[in-house]
Amino acid sequence: MSELADVIELRVPGGVLRDGYASMRMAGKMGLEGMVLWVGQQDGQVFNVTQLIIPRQRGLRTPDGLCAVVDGDELARLNMHLYRNSLELVGQVHTHPGAAYHSETDDQHAIATTIGSFSIVVPNFAVTDFPLTECAVYRLDSSGHWAEVDESQAPNRIIVV
Repeated sequence: MSELADVIELRVPGGVLRDGYASMRMAGKMGLEGMVLWVGQQDGQVFNVTQLIIPRQRGLRTPDGLCAVVDGDELARLNMHLYRNSLELVGQVHTHPGAAYHSETDDQHAIATTIGSFSIVVPNFAVTDFPLTECAVYRLDSSGHWAEVDESQAPNRIIVV
């Protein structure tokens, strides 16, 4: 049986990118971070994203900054949806108000927690179309650390289909 850590290529439909960006951009217009999730099915070393999930979330402003919070009830609903539809969560995508980087809050409160999962941070509240080269791309390694990767290089290629 393959594991997410075996994935060397992530295939994402253009519509998933566009719809995810539109959702995150709406939150950004209110001065809040937004988050979307990519789910689908793994076929050996390739993961095919088949759905975009926009979880119910609350944008928070704290003295330390901004964050998008997904409550436990929504996480339980998400897990049931994945189980009932034989889907797997491969990644989370969220915005930052400025530069794209994985913050300590991002590290500690990720929704995608399977080794090999992707976490993509989009700069500037997603005000422009999906430029992966401007995003910060991370993968959860076997030690539970979010390691930054070059998404254009194997084994971390993200292909828009």
